[in-house]
Amino acid sequence: METSLSPLRQALQEGDTLKLQRLLEETHPQDLLAVWDDLEGEHRYVVLTLLPKDRAAEVFANLPAEEQAEYLKTLPPWRVRELLEELSLDDLADALQAVEEEDPDLARRLKEALDPETRAEVEELTQYEEDEAGGLMTPEYVAVREGMTVEEVIRFLRRAAPDAETIYYIYVVDEAGRLKGVLSLRDLIVADPKTKVAEIMNPKVVFARTDTDQEEVARLMADYDFTVLPVVDEDGVLVGIVTVDDVLDVLEEEATEDIHRMAAVDVPDLVYSQASPIALWLARVRWLVILILTGMVTSSILQGFENLLEAATALAFYVPVLLGTGGNTGNQSATLIIRALATRDLDLRDWRRVMAKETVVGSLLGLTLAALLLGKVFLDGHAALAPAVGLALFLLVLFANLVGAMLPVVLRRLGVDPALVSNPLVATLSDISGLLIYLSVARLLLDLG
Repeated sequence: METSLSPLRQALQEGDTLKLQRLLEETHPQDLLAVWDDLEGEHRYVVLTLLPKDRAAEVFANLPAEEQAEYLKTLPPWRVRELLEELSLDDLADALQAVEEEDPDLARRLKEALDPETRAEVEELTQYEEDEAGGLMTPEYVAVREGMTVEEVIRFLRRAAPDAETIYYIYVVDEAGRLKGVLSLRDLIVADPKTKVAEIMNPKVVFARTDTDQEEVARLMADYDFTVLPVVDEDGVLVGIVTVDDVLDVLEEEATEDIHRMAAVDVPDLVYSQASPIALWLARVRWLVILILTGMVTSSILQGFENLLEAATALAFYVPVLLGTGGNTGNQSATLIIRALATRDLDLRDWRRVMAKETVVGSLLGLTLAALLLGKVFLDGHAALAPAVGLALFLLVLFANLVGAMLPVVLRRLGVDPALVSNPLVATLSDISGLLIYLSVARLLLDLG
């Protein structure tokens, strides 16, 4: 890809407008997006100005909201007008919302430049929350009446298709616009032209409501293997559709958010390449401060067992491996349970089954890891410590595994996103409990006071 875009980079460097326009007509928008962050700011501006309008709209629609707002403020008026005309209604609504957050006056002027019908549809879309089906949907769909014939629907599609987001699925509504059924383009093609829509439509339609969370929308489309999902309001009136490209964006957004949260980074929409050092500091510092404060408890525990450690200094040699193993075990089980809850493989009612299964798994892991560590203890010549080290690791792995498995369930029960705090809490609890278990077992078995 880089080789194929080299002439484009050269034309940008040379300022050869005619050559650049020719190359841009041959370049796929996704190829441009793949190297967009590597282009200099002034070159991005030139590319977005000279691209054919349909390709410019596709590139623009995939840019971050802040960048979209900046371009709508700085691009030539003719290009802004073309972008507003080419963007799909849902992308247009998102872009204008981004502008409104930074410059309400400009957003108002841009909306006034739209034709009345488009402006009304955009205003309606912007009433919905961004993370709900209403904020994802587009009103550019095809709807027909159940009394129409196949022949009439096909004639209607020839007129409506250019303005629709997709025509592979056609929705059937009544006089009030309420969703009554769905049929595919294939259903139309194979049916007799005189057949009524009511005879071939599927009345059992899976749909989302305008206030359905975007994660639920993505889950519905994945479960039913849909490329399009209809959206209805509280009265059952069809108001839009969500397409698979919007869901892919949701999945990427949700996965990024969960990864950030599991790493205790407190800014779900953080874009690293655009974040300042201060923003990165703020995103990471809160949880790190909380973790270091709770981690100080471990030093207090060590002080409480000072006499024991003085009597058997070699006990300290195995503290890092015990704590590290406990933390890793707990984080493994927490990650598995968080994922199972997110995909609905598990329900909160399954906590007893989870505990029973993870007790067995934790025991097997504890025995395996304890056996390995005991080999190291004997090789080190500390055979007298073997019972304490082996039993402590077994108990720690079992405990950490159960904590990692049950903590997400408890947090979900309390209404807290498990991904936000599970791994940091598991690590801290494993450290504290690991020291207490290890040193208590050593004191009991070794009788060192």
